[in-house]
Amino acid sequence: MEPGRASRWPQVVAGAVSRVAGGEVVASFRTSQPLVALTVDDGPHPATTPALLDVLARAGAVATFFVIGEQARAHPALLPRIVAAGHELGNHLERDEPSVLLPAAVFEAQLAATHALLAAHAPVRWFRPGSGWFTPGMLRAGARLGYRCALGSPGLAVTDHRRPGGTAARLAARAGAGDVVVLHEGTPERAGVAALAEALLAGLAARGLRAASLSAVAAAAV
Repeated sequence: MEPGRASRWPQVVAGAVSRVAGGEVVASFRTSQPLVALTVDDGPHPATTPALLDVLARAGAVATFFVIGEQARAHPALLPRIVAAGHELGNHLERDEPSVLLPAAVFEAQLAATHALLAAHAPVRWFRPGSGWFTPGMLRAGARLGYRCALGSPGLAVTDHRRPGGTAARLAARAGAGDVVVLHEGTPERAGVAALAEALLAGLAARGLRAASLSAVAAAAV
């Protein structure tokens, strides 16, 4: 990718909503409330989502699930379960792939198709491009659907779930009020995400922090 054509979340200003050409990109929020935005990418999937929902329910925690369209269509019973449990849906397009490599028309078609799927179940306010890279055109396409772009706070995205205890301890120690944590589900190899989330929620609670949806943290922002 050419410099200046695409940006990724480490380049977004930490601790704030960043306004870049094309729209807004959220990597964290400024808030005095003890809230951390918990987000989960790449589901739903029967190998990960039900166990994750059980963990969240036991902890009284709420998350934003960034859903992949083809996953939701393959497992249609899981979206209603996510919504019924009080969680928020976000748009993660149709497939697990770098969104920035898609032609603009394909990106917009995928965004719109997944939006139609999710909006039948609940309001959808956020999108997250695959692999975290974005362009101004992608932000404008999201804005036309009423979306804000939400990435993750630097250092708080996890793709390796093989050592859930240690990873959770690291995340809980790093996270602060208004930060956005990114976990990943959606394949049997990521079944450890439930144990990771359970340990993370306990670690956050020990520091007086509570996991909430993106929209809840955004509403508490100053």
